[in-house]
Amino acid sequence: MGHQPRTASAREILKAWQDALMPDVLTVTVGLPARTLSANARVHWAVKMKATKRARIESWASAQIAMHEAGEKGGWKESTCQVHWYARDNRRRDKDNCLSSLKATFDGLVDAGLLKDDSALTHLPLLIFVDSKNPRVELLLKRWEVK
Repeated sequence: MGHQPRTASAREILKAWQDALMPDVLTVTVGLPARTLSANARVHWAVKMKATKRARIESWASAQIAMHEAGEKGGWKESTCQVHWYARDNRRRDKDNCLSSLKATFDGLVDAGLLKDDSALTHLPLLIFVDSKNPRVELLLKRWEVK
């Protein structure tokens, strides 16, 4: 008979705040980038090129799906982007390096036609979460129109 009220997790609270503060957000979900895309990786150029191409194509496809589901035409001149990085484990990560390894992913958004140019993308602080069952990267994009 002693029913305990359910408490919300930090992720659920963050999601509720984002839904309230940023209702028109387009979410593009991709897998974690290959380690070879890290700015600190020292690999042969052909290996890095292959990983870059794979990440760019995955981003293009995910952006196309997200745009279709949201009924969005694309062609945004400016946008804000918040990255939610869902890691496999709770190790400490360099947020700057995480963001720099997503360069090919941001180029894929331009390839998909969502953005006109990724230089007009304003990056909000990157957030790191742990999800061992489904590691991924979510890009929360919001159109930013200057009037």
